[in-house]
Amino acid sequence: MMIPAHALAGIACIHLGLLTSRGNKHWLWLGLFFAFLSHAVIDALAIFTYHDGSPSGTSFSQFVFWFWIAGAISVIYWALQNDRRYGYGILVALSYDLWDHWILRAFSCSRDGFPDGCMSLYAFEHLHLHQLEWFILENIFAGTERHYGDEEYFIIELLFVGVLCWMVWWLRKREPLPQGDEEE
Repeated sequence: MMIPAHALAGIACIHLGLLTSRGNKHWLWLGLFFAFLSHAVIDALAIFTYHDGSPSGTSFSQFVFWFWIAGAISVIYWALQNDRRYGYGILVALSYDLWDHWILRAFSCSRDGFPDGCMSLYAFEHLHLHQLEWFILENIFAGTERHYGDEEYFIIELLFVGVLCWMVWWLRKREPLPQGDEEE
C-alpha cells in the first residue's frame, strides 16, 4: 500500500506500545516491533488494492500517486505536530521501503550506472526486508487473485486508510498518550 497506510499503522503501533507499557521506559521497543511487522502485513493486504500509482503513468495513475503523496505529507506533518514519538513508528513502518527501494536500489544502480532511473533493478533480494511480506503472500494468500492494476480497487485502499485514521482518532480520544520525558 502507499505511504499514508504505513505511516498511520506506525502511529497506531507506537500509540499502542506506549499504552501497554505505562511506566516502563521500554515502550519504544514494543511499539517499534509492531510498527515493523505492520509493513509486511499491510503490504500483503495490498493484493486487494490498486497499486499502480506512478507519476509518469496514466492520468488515473498520476492522480493516485499525487493523492497519496499529499496524503503522506499530511499524515506525517499531523503526527509530528501532535506527538513527536509518532515519528519513530512512522520511520520503522516505512523502513522496508526505505531499505529495499532506496538504499539497496541505490547500491545496485551505482554499480550499473543508474539505468532507467533505477526503477527496474531489484538486486540484493536476499537482503530485502519485504521477504516477510512475500512469505505471508506465499503461505497465507497463495492462489488469491491480486488486484494491483484494477483501478476500482483504489476504493479499498481508501477504505483501509479511513479505518486506520479512525483507529488513530479513537486511540487518541479514548486513551491519550502518557506524557513523559521523551517529549520536550
